[in-house]
Amino acid sequence: MNRMETDTVVLGLGAMGSAALYHLALRGIPAVGIERFGLVHARGSTHGPSRVFRVFYPNPLYVEMGLAAQTQWRELETRTGGNLLTLCGQLVLSRPDNPHFQHGLSALDTMQESHTPLSHADIQSRFPMLHPPADRVGCWIPRAGVLSPESALKALHTVAREAGAQVLAAQTVQGLDHSQGQFDIALDDRRIRCQRVICTAGAWSAELLPDLALHLKVTRQQKFQFASRDMSDLDPARLPVYVDYEKEYYGFPAWQGVLNVADDGHGDTVNPNDVDRSADPVTRERLTQWVQQLFPRPDWKHVRTETCLYSNTPDDDFILDRHPAWPGLALGAGFSGHGFKFTPLIGQLLVHLALEEEPPINIEALRLHPERLQTWVADWHDAPDPEP
Repeated sequence: MNRMETDTVVLGLGAMGSAALYHLALRGIPAVGIERFGLVHARGSTHGPSRVFRVFYPNPLYVEMGLAAQTQWRELETRTGGNLLTLCGQLVLSRPDNPHFQHGLSALDTMQESHTPLSHADIQSRFPMLHPPADRVGCWIPRAGVLSPESALKALHTVAREAGAQVLAAQTVQGLDHSQGQFDIALDDRRIRCQRVICTAGAWSAELLPDLALHLKVTRQQKFQFASRDMSDLDPARLPVYVDYEKEYYGFPAWQGVLNVADDGHGDTVNPNDVDRSADPVTRERLTQWVQQLFPRPDWKHVRTETCLYSNTPDDDFILDRHPAWPGLALGAGFSGHGFKFTPLIGQLLVHLALEEEPPINIEALRLHPERLQTWVADWHDAPDPEP
């Protein structure tokens, strides 16, 4: 069996792992990234035409992180000459008394982030192509838009490799051991010895680190893509990304020839190794009706369904921490549903954790402290396990 040695190994090259490898390489740290599938694949959470970039959050921590992440997205664009983030704004629709909506407004105020409250009449005046329910008001946030996930992954891989990182695709981790201050990682055809590990395995994180009892719930999520004969008024120059807080539905402007919409509620719990990727007819019908209501025109057609996995924590907050018993192992997990927008920042934070440096943002709330874990056990005590 082949043997390798390096300083740091990144396990999982989805969004966060690719960003961690990128930051390691830029710092001149010898690193190897390992991916069990291809480098850009449809088995996890990072694929398809679009992801939302936004700073509308009930928690000011995520507003702060979003602002920091935007700077890093622009830096990545500068390094590669590509366009990864298109700022077209976000429109949040809600009933006025929705507490999550009100908390989001409060967080924007706390962070002094620009936003404009809109009445129902204001929404129709500003976005005449939109027809929200009569009881909705809105909030317009200019610092929001659309990210290209697959282009972002390719950009991160390109810069990381050019800076000296190695990438091993189609390799499954068969064993992960820690002894005498070093890690030994067994792959399909080789073993790697290293000083540090960054684990960003997404839906497979709990499988790689069973001793941590991460309480991750993996769910199947689907985005439904629609097309109409004329979508000229739905392009990003006229239409922002949009979300209805009463339904948990969200969508994008016309992007790459389709209108991409989804239900952000948690889908069916699944085993990540065995996922039914056929379109759920009930969800498809609900979102078809939503699109037809918001954008009335007679010829909407469902053209494609994209299936991805969410890895959810019980509190929907991320996990960013060091392994409590293995010095040198940093863990990032539970990002699904709202993590992609923070990708380059999360990669930087994981590198700080692996190197035992102080992160530039206070992420204490995202660590695996005992009080948080106790809450998780209470929250999901009765939750069913995925079928084997």
